Amino acid sequence: MSEQDQALRQIDRLIASDVLHGSESLCKLLRYLAHHALEHPGVPLKEYQIATEEFSRPADFDPAVDSMVRVQAGRLRVKLAEYYAAKGADDPVRIELPKGTYTLAFHHRQPGDSRPHASEPHANEPFHSAPPQTSHKWLMAVITLSVLLAAALAALYFTRHGELGQRLGRQSHRLGVSCLLEAFSLRARRTMDRL
Repeated sequence: MSEQDQALRQIDRLIASDVLHGSESLCKLLRYLAHHALEHPGVPLKEYQIATEEFSRPADFDPAVDSMVRVQAGRLRVKLAEYYAAKGADDPVRIELPKGTYTLAFHHRQPGDSRPHASEPHANEPFHSAPPQTSHKWLMAVITLSVLLAAALAALYFTRHGELGQRLGRQSHRLGVSCLLEAFSLRARRTMDRL
């Protein structure tokens, strides 16, 4: 039996378990996440996509206003941990939903392996693991600083080259960025004077 077939069989086992019994929305979410992880390995899911495709939310769904997907994912994480702490402790496949992602991770137990301890949730190699999380804040900071640096350099260049620089200076006062541009300009002039 292939690893994908084992993963699908484990999904069916989870859905039939007492832990998820009676929770149609969690079963629906688990099935959706599993099919996506197996059919599109390594492709992360977005909250908006889950809400509109699986939970029939309208196209104007706003995750900042409606936390339904986050709440359901949190509940599913708790139920998965509950299942594997008891009845599913010896199952051949362990399924996790890592925090910060909507991509399931499948851990296959090899014959003869002892079951992973609670303190070692990743004792087995993952079949499909969640993609590493990137820091969007870091990326935005780099982009913002790059744009500010480019604007300051452009302002410095134009202020040194006549009429266009004077117009830019007048407009920068209206935009409220004159202090920033002047600081960069002063620093650049000092550097140029040293050369």
